[in-house]
Amino acid sequence: MSYSPLAVHCTSLCFDVIQSHYFDEMTVEDIKQSKAEIYLLLKGRTYMLPHQYWREDLFLDMVANSVVEVLYQCHNHRSKRDVDWVLSFVERQIGLAIERTKH
Repeated sequence: MSYSPLAVHCTSLCFDVIQSHYFDEMTVEDIKQSKAEIYLLLKGRTYMLPHQYWREDLFLDMVANSVVEVLYQCHNHRSKRDVDWVLSFVERQIGLAIERTKH
């Protein structure tokens, strides 16, 4: 399967966090609060203008949520710390975000 550059970027971002020395000590609230920073990282990577276009804001918000969900899953289930699972999950979520923001 081929993956979008955004899915690869999100997966890399996830593993940067997962492999950090502080990940296992993070609380659910810590992970939740990281969403704003994740959103800004995605915004910078995608060259989107969410302050001008509501669909871009919605899309980035949905993708940021998928990254947060991966972090939750990997925090609670070590078996989810698998590159193939993360890539596939994020790619599916990006596809859903595209579909939801079309209309």
